[in-house]
Amino acid sequence: MITPRLQFHWLKAGHCNHPECVAMRGGRWQSVMFPALCGLLIHPTRGNILFDTGYSNHFLQATQPFPERLYRWTTPMTLAPEEVLTQQLAQLGIQSTDINYVVISHVHGDHIAGLRDFPYAKLIISRVEYDSASSMSRLGGLMHGFLSALLPPDFAERVIFVEDSVSLNLPAELAALGTGFDIFGDRSLIAIPLPGHSKGQIGVSFKRHDDRRIFLVADACWSMGALKNNQLPTWFASRIFSNVRQYQQSFLGLRKVSTIADGAVLLPSHCQQSWEYLNGGQQT
Repeated sequence: MITPRLQFHWLKAGHCNHPECVAMRGGRWQSVMFPALCGLLIHPTRGNILFDTGYSNHFLQATQPFPERLYRWTTPMTLAPEEVLTQQLAQLGIQSTDINYVVISHVHGDHIAGLRDFPYAKLIISRVEYDSASSMSRLGGLMHGFLSALLPPDFAERVIFVEDSVSLNLPAELAALGTGFDIFGDRSLIAIPLPGHSKGQIGVSFKRHDDRRIFLVADACWSMGALKNNQLPTWFASRIFSNVRQYQQSFLGLRKVSTIADGAVLLPSHCQQSWEYLNGGQQT
């Protein structure tokens, strides 16, 4: 069987600002921009797939009441009109109703704020992540970056759990991370557990038409510089993590993957370098 290759657009749906020294040890006190990046993948038979949704105006609505407003104050969000994800998709000739799947890396607000804009999409998530979110109280969710108001009301009817897919050994360039899940059964899109930042965070791996492997790693690291220089987040930042030890293990696995010559291109979801690598979100 020939593994399908995917078209890929790397899109920026807003950003937040935060001191760099909080996100990684040894960082500057200067406030820096953390883009909210998400992927549009186009499968030859499965159609249009999103990896996360970044920010949307739903985030502003969800953080209007107190105590949820604390989320907005802690990580001030900016979303320019031209960065609204549905507008960017429309420029590519894709309507919100044309999105067939949304892969949810994890349920933090800056990754799921646009879910309500895609009413016909199947929602692919780790069962561990889903169960964790379902068990959180309003305050508990806020403490871990989760806003239940961002979830579509029919979320449970549209969900697909990655654990129900076939488990497989990862290709050589990703082998340090163990096993993954073959989402569509054709090895075109592999979900890879990256726990620690949240209980059931996943990344996804696929190949482009030029045979280069792309690995979207979500928040398993916040920047390529931090990964290269082994700069873990500070104690303060790690307070929102579900498990600091698991985060460190996932981070170490990514460091091993990143050292393989001609290996996968690792793209964190909040890394300006990751954004610029693909020339501002152009098709690859």
